[in-house]
Amino acid sequence: MSGDGGVRNMKSMVWGFFLIALGGAYLLDRYGVLQVPVWRWWPVVLYVIAVIHVVERRPSGAVMFTLLGTWFLFCTNEWLGLTYHNSWPLLMVAVGSSMVVGALSGEGPRPRRNGGES
Repeated sequence: MSGDGGVRNMKSMVWGFFLIALGGAYLLDRYGVLQVPVWRWWPVVLYVIAVIHVVERRPSGAVMFTLLGTWFLFCTNEWLGLTYHNSWPLLMVAVGSSMVVGALSGEGPRPRRNGGES
């Protein structure tokens, strides 16, 4: 068993607890127990993913998830008049920016994992 398995299990456990908490918050919101519009803030999850990419030294992914999170947050809340309908070209800007950052930083493609092999 490689040392990578423990890290992978820890990530799975953290994401599992995060999803449980998020799902619980959505349920409490739906039943009127929690009076915070949780659904309006779901794009913050993309910022969490961006931070993980920074920690793993993957700048292109961090840039992409930060820009996507910002776009979804603005469109979901209709800030600055942005909606999914009128601002979709910003998705191309986000993906293109990620590609440029990846090329400038020398970040190569992620190595593929073998199926069930240890």
